[in-house]
Amino acid sequence: MRLLPSPGFILGANLPWVGYGTDIGASAWYPAGGLSSQPASLELLDGTFATLARDGITLVRTFLLCDLRSGVRFDASGIPTGLDDVVFLDLDALLAIARQHHIQLMPVLLDFHLCNFTRIVNGVQLGGRSRLIEDPAARSALVDLVLRPIVEQYREEEVIAAWDIMNEPDWCLGIGPRTIDRVTVGALQAFLGQAVECVHESSRHPVTIGSAGTFGLDLVRPLGLDVYQVHWYERFGWRALERPVPDLDLGDRPVILGEFAGRSASVAKVLDTAKHAGYGGALVCSVLGGDEASAYPPDLVGWAQTDASTVGDTRPESGPP
Repeated sequence: MRLLPSPGFILGANLPWVGYGTDIGASAWYPAGGLSSQPASLELLDGTFATLARDGITLVRTFLLCDLRSGVRFDASGIPTGLDDVVFLDLDALLAIARQHHIQLMPVLLDFHLCNFTRIVNGVQLGGRSRLIEDPAARSALVDLVLRPIVEQYREEEVIAAWDIMNEPDWCLGIGPRTIDRVTVGALQAFLGQAVECVHESSRHPVTIGSAGTFGLDLVRPLGLDVYQVHWYERFGWRALERPVPDLDLGDRPVILGEFAGRSASVAKVLDTAKHAGYGGALVCSVLGGDEASAYPPDLVGWAQTDASTVGDTRPESGPP
């Protein structure tokens, strides 16, 4: 299995969500469900994918369950019991739009914000799920009753280029945002390892994890990933991006730059630097994201038009589950 062609440099984008944590599954906010029951969101997504396809974007990284505010049923003690009835309807709607525009998806199953301290907003719990990583029984329930059904449902789906287990799990260790109810390295690595094994058992697709930076690679290096993924923002320093990929000690697996800021005057420099360092592709952050770093910059398209080796086929090779 592989995500990236050789030779070639994949130019992609993060289109993380239309609504954070509400695109997939139902909640008290959206009891009818996510994308499949929200025509305005589907129309926005369709138009955005059309623009990306026109501009030569071949790979889109998009978030699914986020902090588990939607789509998952829990028992009274907070242990997952399964997915709700609309999750697959919403996922089918997302995949159909990507298929229509000939774009490959890298779905991100979970986001580090699930380890935020608990908040209840209008009847919906945000964060407060650190126990699902720390408690062995709870993390097994999360993997087997929530993640595995999704991966198995789409095990043959050609639109999916790879599964991304979790966005920036490094922050769950308490090394960054102060909103985090931290977990231990051992528990986090055990959870990620179980999830990686789940994908390898249940799908023909490659698996990756969105490391927050090169500083987070020790967490994921032992997990048997098919594709490594590094995120980089200018606050990390240019030396981190310039470091040659072979020096990261990741074996022969491909490495992509999974996030870099779109709202920057240095987009072309980031892409040039990443390609020179040996990354197999780069995904701008982000389309529809709405934060201070997010944008879909004109420089991205201009860079692609001047680099003949940018466009590549992101479909994984077939292989055993």
